[in-house]
Amino acid sequence: MEKWKAKLDIFLAGFEHIDDAIGVLVCGSYVTGNPTRHSDLDVHIVLNDRVLYRERGNKIVDGLLIEYFANPPKQILRYFEDDFGDGSLMAQTQFATGEIVLDKNGDVATLKGKALAMIDAFYEGGKMDPSMSDLTKYGLWDMLDDLQDAHENDRLDFDFLYFNSLNKMIATYMQCINRPYNLKTVLGNISNDVVRGKYLLRELPDSTIGGLIEKSIITASRKEKLDLYEKLTNAILDNFGGFCVDGFKFKSDVAV
Repeated sequence: MEKWKAKLDIFLAGFEHIDDAIGVLVCGSYVTGNPTRHSDLDVHIVLNDRVLYRERGNKIVDGLLIEYFANPPKQILRYFEDDFGDGSLMAQTQFATGEIVLDKNGDVATLKGKALAMIDAFYEGGKMDPSMSDLTKYGLWDMLDDLQDAHENDRLDFDFLYFNSLNKMIATYMQCINRPYNLKTVLGNISNDVVRGKYLLRELPDSTIGGLIEKSIITASRKEKLDLYEKLTNAILDNFGGFCVDGFKFKSDVAV
């Protein structure tokens, strides 16, 4: 038996609400591979649908940090719906890649199947023509303009502004191409088959943009940061039909 399984048994034996549990699923690096000394054991405890509570917490068992999430199936399905809506697919990926260690009546297997189906459905939606609004395009142009100003004036907070803006730009791009976005996996999504397999990610549709994102994340030079950021902004805008700030306007109803 793997060491984490013995420690999980100890945790479950002492879990306060174990009588309400109908299933247990373990996910994360101990299941998908390559855990580090900072890895914890992620445990989903599926409760029966009669309970009126949910709980999450942490417990250290013989040096292993166990992070647990106890929810009835209907609550887990709500997490699936929320994550599908915001494009993160985090809950679905955990269940899809997780290992079932207890399933009294098949509910955990059903949730796992639902998670896999929703991931497929999410990517299938990406086959539609991607689009980006002019207001979103202006936002990307405006961030570039602000960053250029910070560089030209040698502002001390340039690097902070750079990474904050880069994060927003990548998140915007990923949303527009119907791809989940996670800070911890975006570089691996571009450059590593193992990471893509671990998180059920699919390659980006434009290798040029992917390459620029990778270089923008890892470069150390301030000048190169700005050059790459400008190239990446223009590549993304060109991918969605281009943008010219001269003549831009946006009209909408008042909000009161």
